[in-house]
Amino acid sequence: MLGNPIQRKSPTLLLSVVLPLSLFVAIAIFTQSVFAAESDFIGRWNLTLLEVDGYASAWLEIKPHVSKNKSGQLVWIFGGAEPLEDVSIAENVLTFSHPFMGKRLHFTARYAEDSLSGTATDHSSSIRWIGVRAPDLRTPTALRKGPPLDIFTGHTLSGWTLRNGSSPYCWHTEEGILFNDQSCADLKSNVDFMNFHLRLEFRLDDEGGSGVYLRGRYEVQIANDGNGQPSPRSTGAIFGHIAPILSAGKKPGEWQTLEVTLIGREVTVRLNNHVVIANEQIPGPTGAALDSDEGRPGPIMLQGDHGRVSFRNIVITPLLNEIP
Repeated sequence: MLGNPIQRKSPTLLLSVVLPLSLFVAIAIFTQSVFAAESDFIGRWNLTLLEVDGYASAWLEIKPHVSKNKSGQLVWIFGGAEPLEDVSIAENVLTFSHPFMGKRLHFTARYAEDSLSGTATDHSSSIRWIGVRAPDLRTPTALRKGPPLDIFTGHTLSGWTLRNGSSPYCWHTEEGILFNDQSCADLKSNVDFMNFHLRLEFRLDDEGGSGVYLRGRYEVQIANDGNGQPSPRSTGAIFGHIAPILSAGKKPGEWQTLEVTLIGREVTVRLNNHVVIANEQIPGPTGAALDSDEGRPGPIMLQGDHGRVSFRNIVITPLLNEIP
């Protein structure tokens, strides 16, 4: 009897075909999971430092790059956004380094459930921190003006406290002017705002500087720069993030006007009747922010620890949703 022309494949031969195929699929799945883990780190993160006194907010951005390395920037407690160094993502761990106050900090972070947990370590200490994804803060399409509010009456400090909530002992009022002592602290309104138009006048009274924090998180810089070259640290800048398009500041001792409209992340700054920032998106909190919780309303905060400064005629107009 003639045998079946269709030969049965032996178990050994089947295994020799199936095993490499299974191994290929496993490698593909593993590779895909690794790349997915890397992509999870990409984006902007609002950071909160744990178990620290005082300033406890920071901001991190991880950007994709054409090479295997990742790039990004960091606002760590104080100062402006600075590029990350030695960035690496491997085995679901992000590492990078960052110079800070004469030290080199080494950062390690892990991703889980759309949040980060990490440490910042130097040769003598370690700080734990957590991070959540920054909200979109989409610009509302329909807003209406609320009634203007004089948040400084010109006579008392009612409605204001220091950033830590204590009495504003180092701020004073006289003849409609709000001013600080040489060595002082930041002053914040007791009322929070989300979208608004702010107008005020300021005067630097020495060679120092100041700033106006929008929602307590985004500093509009006030610098002793006269009419110098615009930069992310000059008067009218969103400190460390957005440079003004032109220099419109005056010298110390002269009164200046500042107008700011903030809607979502979109900011417009007018300094001494010149538009210096027009409809720009603020990437994230600036240095020394009150907190990093960008999705919530926040106060107007006046920086008081960089020198003597005076303010007057502080008026804020809330911009409210048409549909409550």
